[in-house]
Amino acid sequence: MKRLIAILLVLCCLCPAVLADNELRVWNKKDGYVYVTLGAYPQSIDGGIPEKGNNTWKWSHAHIDDPSSVTINRDPLLWRVLAVDDEKIYLCSEYILFAMPMHVNYTEYKTIGADFGNTELSHYLNGTFAADAFTEEELNMLLPCETYGKVFLLDSEDVKNKKIGMGTGKGLKTWATEYAVRVTGVYVFKVQYGAHSAYWVRNQSTTDKRHARCTKDGGQLGHIISDRENEGVRPAVYLAAGAFDISSGSGTKTDPYVIVSKSAAE
Repeated sequence: MKRLIAILLVLCCLCPAVLADNELRVWNKKDGYVYVTLGAYPQSIDGGIPEKGNNTWKWSHAHIDDPSSVTINRDPLLWRVLAVDDEKIYLCSEYILFAMPMHVNYTEYKTIGADFGNTELSHYLNGTFAADAFTEEELNMLLPCETYGKVFLLDSEDVKNKKIGMGTGKGLKTWATEYAVRVTGVYVFKVQYGAHSAYWVRNQSTTDKRHARCTKDGGQLGHIISDRENEGVRPAVYLAAGAFDISSGSGTKTDPYVIVSKSAAE
């Protein structure tokens, strides 16, 4: 009897951890994505979210030349869970966060573009962006991707993968934040196309090496010259599986799990 009680006590202690692991599940057709928040970044100005063109088309006609003239809010970064394994959780930003060229010198990009880690955009993501978006404690929860650093872009094979809820068409469409459109100049497609925006993926074009791959107006993959200034950036990260706790939330888009480091939770 004592042995049975001891086993039950052990199982009770283990249950919360098991449940926490299962909560960060991958996409499925019935329930959609699980969402988390981690880090913060300039996103909203007048309020609202960039949901399916409700605001983005309006924002594209209200560019802010002097950002100091408005109040720009640093909002929690919303991430969708793409994949989960024993080592890491693959997250991508739900929204396009800013506009930036992949690499300004497209002649140079022809030579270096096969390795995303060599590009100016990769350096920016792991330098200026990472320092702005994450605390040191949050960065310590992230794992590097190949040679690209801790903040990178989706791979073209990822965005074509219907098993993680993406693939061509609406699965690839993503909307830009108010800050991304009004301050950094992310291009917004016309309303009849959905008022979403294009974003880079990390691969070089195979047909024109001056070009990097990106999404297009219909949600398909294409490519465009690497110095394009109004192309959107949608970051991705690997969250270390054993480095975090869920402090609150239910995992939905409107009530995402709030991710905190284990050291902070303790």
